[in-house]
Amino acid sequence: MESIRDRVKGIMAEVLKVSVDVLQDDVAIGDIPEWDSLHHIQLISAIEKAFDFRFTPDVMMDLEDVDDIVNAVELRVNQ
Repeated sequence: MESIRDRVKGIMAEVLKVSVDVLQDDVAIGDIPEWDSLHHIQLISAIEKAFDFRFTPDVMMDLEDVDDIVNAVELRVNQ
């Protein structure tokens, strides 16, 4: 079974059109050219759709790198 981390990274790779290998846990918005503010919004939207939930605005403000996003999804899914 695919882990949440692998699933989130797969979604991110698809939206950003990069290899999953590029998406190390500390890679943040702006670290790679493909991850700009527009793609960040598309990324959050795709994750919310895939996992069938919405992030609160407070949580969205804290989503700055791959690890932040994975951890937020894991917290939400495991509630």
